[in-house]
Amino acid sequence: MNMSVSGTPEFTQLTHLDLNFKGEKGTQIPLACTSTLQHLVISQILVDHNWLAIDPNNIPSNIEFNSLKTLHLTYIDDDPSEFVQTPTACPKWMSHTKVHFPKLAHFYTNNDSDEFPILATCVFPRHIETLDIKAQTKLLRLLVLATWPQTEHLKLTLLPSYTDMDASLFGCIRHLLKSAETSKTAEVAISNDSFVVEQELFAGIRVTHLRLSPPVGFETMVSLVDNMPSLVNLCVYDFESSTVPDKIVDCSDRLAPFSSKLQQLSINCLDEEYPPVRTINAVVYMVKRLTQLKMVKVPISVISVVGLLNKERSMDPHLNNVLFKFTDDGYLDTRTLDIFGNNKY
Repeated sequence: MNMSVSGTPEFTQLTHLDLNFKGEKGTQIPLACTSTLQHLVISQILVDHNWLAIDPNNIPSNIEFNSLKTLHLTYIDDDPSEFVQTPTACPKWMSHTKVHFPKLAHFYTNNDSDEFPILATCVFPRHIETLDIKAQTKLLRLLVLATWPQTEHLKLTLLPSYTDMDASLFGCIRHLLKSAETSKTAEVAISNDSFVVEQELFAGIRVTHLRLSPPVGFETMVSLVDNMPSLVNLCVYDFESSTVPDKIVDCSDRLAPFSSKLQQLSINCLDEEYPPVRTINAVVYMVKRLTQLKMVKVPISVISVVGLLNKERSMDPHLNNVLFKFTDDGYLDTRTLDIFGNNKY
């Protein structure tokens, strides 16, 4: 569909619209759609693309999507092969027009560009059900400047970027998560491998789901679990088994439980030794101290933990409720075992 400002078809009954701009600027959304659209998805938007069909000689001060409940926007770079982009001027209307979404319930945005133009013009309702933001780490400072609504379900994903982390960026993350203090779920996924996970980063901040791609050492993992009482799901993709102390646990040891609600723990090792003694010890240590645990996902190479923990289920009754899933090179193996070593499915 190729629509221009001067000749946009007026789809006055349109309620659902899903467009892929493919990094091109020929497509625009007619303003007539703003009163009827309930679901709007736009993919591969260039940051300087004027995707609303606005006459540059007659720019309105306000536009209202009266019925829109779901908005999903995906931005891309002009040239994604370049590591450093030259900032691009945003469309003129974005500095003159406020776009209102009074009934919005679900907002998803995926931004792999250098800018976040929609933030300067959007007016959200005070409360929405879902706020899902995927953005490069270097955009954190822009995200903080926006006024975000209270939300039932927050998900923040930091994509890889070539920006060094500093204290101010850590502060930005904490600021963004403050809006999730009353949320049912607050999910954080850090996909930037150069990100250094600090033990204090999430202290005092409510996070229910945490997925980490950067390297995470044993002490950091323990600290995260011990200091994040709302955490129910933790995934460590690059666990540094070399950081596990030589002697941290004997299966017969009685260990004080964490003050934790964690129900699912996933550990993957990229630096795994053979035999993986340190990883096995770390898994045993964590499982014995996590009394509300329901599911553990670990590499198939540490399958012996099931037998080790099975011997201790009379001492630690919560072990009877734990299921293990075993992964092989990042893919789920077909076997899911309970603590007795029984195949479940």
